[in-house]
Amino acid sequence: MLQKLLSKPNSSYPLITILFTAAAIRLYRIDLPFISPASWRETDTATIADNFYRWNWNIFYPAISWNGSEPSFVGYEFQTVTYISAQLYRIFGQHDWVARVVAISFGLLSIFALYQLVYRAWDQKHAIISATILAIFPGSIYVDRAFLPDPVMVSLMVTSFWLLVAFLQTERIRYLIITSLVAMLGILTKITGIFLGIPILYAVITILRRKRPFPIKQASYIGIAAVIALIPVVAYYLWAGYVSRTYPPYHIAAAGNFVWNDGLNQWLEKGYYIRRLYGSLKEFWTYPLMALVAVGVFLRPPGSSEASNSNKLPWVFHWWIFAIALYYLIGAKQLIDNPHNLNILHPAAAALVARALVVTTAAIHRAVGIKGSIAFLLITFLIVAGNSYYSLKYWTGSNSSNYLREGYELGLALRKVTQPNDLVVTVGPQIGNPIAIYYSQRKGWTFPPAWKGVVWWAEDDLNDGRKSVSLLKELESKGAKYLGVVHFQKEKIWKNNPELAGYIDRTFPQVQTSESYAIYRIASDK
Repeated sequence: MLQKLLSKPNSSYPLITILFTAAAIRLYRIDLPFISPASWRETDTATIADNFYRWNWNIFYPAISWNGSEPSFVGYEFQTVTYISAQLYRIFGQHDWVARVVAISFGLLSIFALYQLVYRAWDQKHAIISATILAIFPGSIYVDRAFLPDPVMVSLMVTSFWLLVAFLQTERIRYLIITSLVAMLGILTKITGIFLGIPILYAVITILRRKRPFPIKQASYIGIAAVIALIPVVAYYLWAGYVSRTYPPYHIAAAGNFVWNDGLNQWLEKGYYIRRLYGSLKEFWTYPLMALVAVGVFLRPPGSSEASNSNKLPWVFHWWIFAIALYYLIGAKQLIDNPHNLNILHPAAAALVARALVVTTAAIHRAVGIKGSIAFLLITFLIVAGNSYYSLKYWTGSNSSNYLREGYELGLALRKVTQPNDLVVTVGPQIGNPIAIYYSQRKGWTFPPAWKGVVWWAEDDLNDGRKSVSLLKELESKGAKYLGVVHFQKEKIWKNNPELAGYIDRTFPQVQTSESYAIYRIASDK
C-alpha cells in the first residue's frame, strides 16, 4: 500500500512538501533571542561570530568577549557556523535571526540528505517516512533552530554518508570527491561526527565484499579519500589544542566531560548518568517516539534477507545507534550536560521510527484494510507533530525561560548605560553564561571570572565570601566599570553570600534596577 502511494511519477512532491513544512516549523519565532535551554552555548557561539564580524576575520583564532579587554582565543571546533553567520551579518546586519537561519538551512539539508540515504540504503517508502519524522522530531526542531555547530555537523555528515553510498553503488568518482570534502568539513565543524565512521565502515565493507571480483581499485580510492579528509581534521584539532594552551582563558571545548577525567568508578557510582539520559530523551523525543525507536531497533530491517549481490544496507542505522552508544560510554557526561549533542542520533532514530511505522501499518492493513492503516499513520504523525508543537512552545516561550530572559534584558540595559570601551562584569542567569556580555556588545567578565583555579561554571566560588570579594576587587583593578546582576542570581547571592552582598552594597552605587536585574557603577578611580 505505502509503496503504491509513495512511488508515483511525481514522487519528488512529498519530499518538497516535507521540506517546506520543516522550514515553516523551524522558522517559528525566528527573531527570538538566545534564551532557550541551550542559551549558554548559543551565546558563547554568538560572541565568536560577533568578534569575527567586528574585528577578527581569522577563522583559526576564534575569540570570545567574556575574559577582559585583551584578545582571548579558545580552542574550539572549526568555526563553520559562526564564520558563515558573520559574513551574512555584513549583508543583513547583526541579528539573531540571521544566525538561526544559517542553522535551520543546514537542518533542512539533513532532512533532504536523510531521505537520499534511506532511499539508497533501504527504499523509497522508508525514505519518505524517515524524512517526515525528522522534519517533526521535537529534538531535531529544537537543535536545528539553535545557534550551535550541531545542526551543521549532522547535516554535513549525513550528506557525506549519502554521497559515499552513492559512490559505492554507482562507482562515480565525483561522489567520492565530494564525500571526502564534506566529511572533512563535518568533522572539523564538530569532532563527534567522526563516530559516524562506524556505520560508514559498515556500508563500505558490506557493499564491497558483495562485488566479484573484489574491487581493489574502488577500495583504494576510498582509503585515499579517507586520508585526505582526516589529515586536515587532525591538523586543526592539534592547532585548537595549541590555542587553548597558549591564550587566555586557556579553554578547550568539552574539557572535563569524558570518562578519563572523572574516572570510571565515579561514573558507575552515578549510574552512568542513565537517569539523566532518560530525561533528555523524554524531552527531546517524547514517549511515542521513544517507543517507536525501541520497536524499530528490534525489527528486522528491509533487505536483510535479500540476495548477497544487493547494494542495500539493511543494518546501517543499527550500526549508527551502536556508534553513538560507544560515544556514550566515553562521553556520557558531555551528552547529558549538553543534550543538544544528541542531535547526531536523530537521523538514525527517525529511520528506525520509519521502519516501525512501515511494519505496523502493513500489519494493520492486513487486519482491517487500507483505511485503518492510513488512519493509524496519520494519527501517529499528528501525535508526533502535536508533541513537537508543545515542545516548541515550551522552548520558545514558557515561564522556564524567564530567568534566561533576565540575562538578555541585563545585556541590553548595559549596552545603554555604558560606553563602547567600558568593561563590564556580569552575573548571568547561569553561572558562566555569557548572555549578558553578548547582548551588551561590550567586553568584560562573567563572574566568577574564567580563570585558572576558579570554579567559574558553578556556584562554589560565588558562594565563598572571602574568595568572591577578592575576585571582584581584582576585576576592579583590571578596569571593570560596571557590574550587572540578574534578579535570579541577586536573590541567591544576598541570601547565601552576605559578605559579597555587603561589599557590593557598600562600595558600588546602584545606577539602574528593574524586576530583571540590577546594575552597579564601579568607582571610576579603581
